[in-house]
Amino acid sequence: MKKRKAVLAGVACLMLAGCGQNTAADGWNAGENSIYVTKDLAVESAMVYTAEKANDLYTQEGLENYARDAAASYNKDQGAAEDFENSEDREKLPVALKDCKLEGQTGTLVFEYGSAEDFVKFAEATGDNTHSVTALYTGSAEELSEKLPDADVLTSDGKDAGFSLLGSDGAPEADALSKLKGCQAVITEGSATVYVEGKIAYATTGVTVKAGNAAIMPDEPACIFFK
Repeated sequence: MKKRKAVLAGVACLMLAGCGQNTAADGWNAGENSIYVTKDLAVESAMVYTAEKANDLYTQEGLENYARDAAASYNKDQGAAEDFENSEDREKLPVALKDCKLEGQTGTLVFEYGSAEDFVKFAEATGDNTHSVTALYTGSAEELSEKLPDADVLTSDGKDAGFSLLGSDGAPEADALSKLKGCQAVITEGSATVYVEGKIAYATTGVTVKAGNAAIMPDEPACIFFK
């Protein structure tokens, strides 16, 4: 695992701020370092890098093999099949390389995960420094009620939504859970760009919502709600 960690950490060191920041109106094109959460709460992530000069260290095949090996090593550590070919149920694989591109000086790795927890653990195992997320949770507001941050809520256009997530006793507000019914939630601890399948309806203070389906999450615990 130390070898795989060094490989992906090395790739991550080539990341340039602002690289490939293409925003899809309703989906995700994996054009920047980001996390993607679908309506059924599947989690994917993208690592996008651009080298300052022509890349002599990697070929398309070489980069793909390194990334697949890192995923296989993590899966083995989790006691799961190492790859799709050896997995009876693809959806239960902790992590898998979904896409790999190396075009000119820009490379993109897209991974998909068995759970939100696997995203965090795989990033830690491989030294992925394209984000600082130390915890990621997905579910309905009610399902995540014990993890909701103590924060005010804004609409997607930055206006006061008129309610807070927690009451003075630190327990989830019944009014908030009622207003958020039908929404899926993404809670992060640590900064990252998060895309969702659908539209963001609400976000906690400190979150910057862009393009309707994407948000820049702050370092402190934060949450977005989408439909």
